[in-house]
Amino acid sequence: AWMSRAYPYRSGEVCCQKTPLTFVDSIAETFGPMLAGVPIVVVPDGLVQDTPAFLRLLAAQRVSRIVVVPSLLRMLLDASPSLAYDVPALRLWAISGEELTADLCARLRQSAPASTILNLYGSSEVAADATWHDVSGCDLPRVPIGVPLPNCSVTVIDRYGAPAPVGTTGELWIGGDGIA
Repeated sequence: AWMSRAYPYRSGEVCCQKTPLTFVDSIAETFGPMLAGVPIVVVPDGLVQDTPAFLRLLAAQRVSRIVVVPSLLRMLLDASPSLAYDVPALRLWAISGEELTADLCARLRQSAPASTILNLYGSSEVAADATWHDVSGCDLPRVPIGVPLPNCSVTVIDRYGAPAPVGTTGELWIGGDGIA
């Protein structure tokens, strides 16, 4: 619901469902577009590992949004230094599931400069993502995990369970409706 409100689907958009149904990202890939009436391209098992064929499918089907883990993003960038050219309709990249490093983010920004790039964060205790940050214009030494999604709370606590002062090490506590 948050994604649909914050980044509304536009006429003509197409989404991609490529994640096994046993992994949490498949929920966003399937139900987000489905509830908005947006077409979904279901990628056959194994095609994602054939990066050139996967890129051709994304281009041929005019996929406009995708959810990827950074390791898959790295494979796509290694296969295509210009994603804007090879998959021109792909305009929203939701990066989730692993740490998005600053160098990988910079590579994506250079390869697809007009795209919206979102860094989504959630841990194994969260049913999906808990925080988000739009990194489209971000040029920092580390990619922030961002701010809590609606109905989530995020607090950094110290070893005593008290809120940690800014700039100190602590443990991330996530609360709210997103807890698994």
